[in-house]
Amino acid sequence: MFQTTGLLAANISDELTEKVFPKNIIEKGIFVVNDSVLSGFIVVVALLIVALILRLTIIRKWKTTPSGGQMFLEWLVSFFDKSADEMTENYSGLMGPYTLGAAAYICCGVLIELFGLRPAIADVCACVALALCTFLFIHTLGFAKNKQRRLKHYLNPINIITDLAVPVSMTFRLFGSILSGMVIMDLIYIVVQSIWYLGLPIVIPAILTPIFTLFHALIQSYVFASLTLTFVSEAIEPVPKKQKKKRRRQAQPQTDASV
Repeated sequence: MFQTTGLLAANISDELTEKVFPKNIIEKGIFVVNDSVLSGFIVVVALLIVALILRLTIIRKWKTTPSGGQMFLEWLVSFFDKSADEMTENYSGLMGPYTLGAAAYICCGVLIELFGLRPAIADVCACVALALCTFLFIHTLGFAKNKQRRLKHYLNPINIITDLAVPVSMTFRLFGSILSGMVIMDLIYIVVQSIWYLGLPIVIPAILTPIFTLFHALIQSYVFASLTLTFVSEAIEPVPKKQKKKRRRQAQPQTDASV
């Protein structure tokens, strides 16, 4: 019994180690490509192809009476545009496309797991790249909107430490969430492998994997886009003007005209 338990624990440990650390596919000196990088390239190519197809089909044949695909595309674009317009106002034309692109990459980078590939976001370098892009937008737009205020902001060492903590927290939040989803699904696979009753090892993963992966992809995309708009909104928030207090005039004593 103890030997079986030890073998099961070792098997779980090996499975989790493979999920935490991506496998290197190409190694030539400094140039190293792992399976998450390969998934990332596949996701980028797939998004570009889909964008080209939409441009040549739905967008080119835009109709007054929209079809199902046109309605979905309008809803998707307007959702990110309205969110960016409410929170970043004048910079919505820049932040809307960026949040839509980042959310699409995260969503597709997680859904690619359904095809048997490692998620593109399951590599900490991909999470760092997305967090640094958001970090760049925060400080670039913040300095463009409030120059003097941002300069005073950088003079305080505490503010600098707080700003540097933003990309770090966004990186590990995204990486930890994606990695935890992979670990949970692997634990489910390991557990159901020992259950051979009514075909449960086939039924349970087939039901749980698409639902859990799709839900996880949508949630992480929405959270990342919302955090990006929130941080940018805080950076470009204008300085409130101090209202001048009006001095009350003292009432002068009335002189008696008869005296």
